[in-house]
Amino acid sequence: MLFPSYIFIFLFAPITIAVYWLLRGNKLKLFWLTVTSYIFYGYWDWQNDYIGAKFAVLLLVSTVINYFAGLLIKAADGNPRRHKTVFIISVVVNLSIIGFFKYWMLIVDGINWIATKLGVGFIEQGGQVVGILPEWNIILPIGISFFTFHAMSYIIDTYRKDIEPTGDFIEFAAYLALFPQLIAGPIVRYIEIRDTLKNLPIKISAENLNLGFFYFSIGLIKKVLIADRIAAYIDPMLENMAYKELTPLTAWIAMIGFGLQLLFDFAGYSTMAIGLGHMMGFTFPWNFNSPYKAVSISDFWRRWHMSLSRWLRDYLYIPLGGRNNRAMALIVTMFLGGLWHGAAWVYVIWGLLHGLFLELHHRLKPYKWMPKNVIWARTGTFLLVTLLWVMFRAGSLTVNGQPHPHKLEAALDILGKMLDIPGLFRKPPEPIPLALIFFIVVGLVWAMFGMNSVEVVREKKLEPKMWWAVVLGVLMAVCILFLSQAGPFLYFQF
Repeated sequence: MLFPSYIFIFLFAPITIAVYWLLRGNKLKLFWLTVTSYIFYGYWDWQNDYIGAKFAVLLLVSTVINYFAGLLIKAADGNPRRHKTVFIISVVVNLSIIGFFKYWMLIVDGINWIATKLGVGFIEQGGQVVGILPEWNIILPIGISFFTFHAMSYIIDTYRKDIEPTGDFIEFAAYLALFPQLIAGPIVRYIEIRDTLKNLPIKISAENLNLGFFYFSIGLIKKVLIADRIAAYIDPMLENMAYKELTPLTAWIAMIGFGLQLLFDFAGYSTMAIGLGHMMGFTFPWNFNSPYKAVSISDFWRRWHMSLSRWLRDYLYIPLGGRNNRAMALIVTMFLGGLWHGAAWVYVIWGLLHGLFLELHHRLKPYKWMPKNVIWARTGTFLLVTLLWVMFRAGSLTVNGQPHPHKLEAALDILGKMLDIPGLFRKPPEPIPLALIFFIVVGLVWAMFGMNSVEVVREKKLEPKMWWAVVLGVLMAVCILFLSQAGPFLYFQF
């Protein structure tokens, strides 16, 4: 179910939140949250043979496995060997679940490619040997990366004795399935909402309700009025091999547009999730801190998808040695971070390139090579990130509705056009839509100079103004008119 949809805004959310506050008793509230979250998840693609409902079973299986894994790890405290063994098995099971659904076809493609190069195999198409493993059509469950990382953080924190595993199955089920952050984050650790889960508020406060509406409104505006409007213009420029017709100028416009679309799409979802959390008494972690204000690639990763960055830092980078083994720890962490984003080699390359530039930044930092002028530093960082987004965007390129067969080749083609500096002055064959330029300019000004919604509330602590309500009300009304055109969130596929 999409947040920017009529059924969510006018039916699911009002009923879910209203009944939640009418119920008395922690267990009843938790049970209601769990049931409605499964309905929310199961509604996905229900017209197509109830696929979402089938994958809700997978979410339940993950919940059962990790709930008992936490208890078994706790029970084995006195036996270090058993304690570690149960932990390792739990992690392997979680990785196996996400690995099968998300990476099995990538593994199959790699093995079959090697097999064909060696001339071995038994599966034939048109008389040609194409490999040794069958290529199954595996549908990727939405949000699997997020709820698996939620579960793994719970298991790891239990093993490290940072938390006590809960003995309440419904409490754990509600944590793992909580619908605002279930399918696209932010990645919420159990310890961050444990106290709220154990003592859910009895009455909603006016402050939480106002904050909830404020955040949800801002998130919806980001998604519907910025991200989706930009996507309407740049998607046709990049799909079905249309990128081959781009000039250097239009290639830059398309990729700057994509960078803004991705930010406002994902940050919009996170902001809406934070707002929905407030409406039910939860405070979710901040996920985006104006990443295009970053003055270095390192600063970018402190601001972009912050809940994932913290997850990778605490559960990968630091255990791999952190600052004492920085180069290796960075490269491995960003390699796995890229792989987390999708089962395509372009995502791996994207992660590795970020790891390389992060290490390069740290090595050059003593030489103070970055511009002291903030505008120049932001611009340079933004252009670098935009170039790297090419690999990321290539991961979701399609041809006639099917995944692009040569993603890396397409990415290099787009990069080649962007780096053709003399060609920047070549006139595009078709006029660039003024509406696209307008939305890109609005997005750039907001992203690089405006305050984000969480900054307004949690850092600046600005008092709400009457004109805020008027402006938000008007923009929300416009959003409602465009709901039928809202596209799926980009991070649903990761």
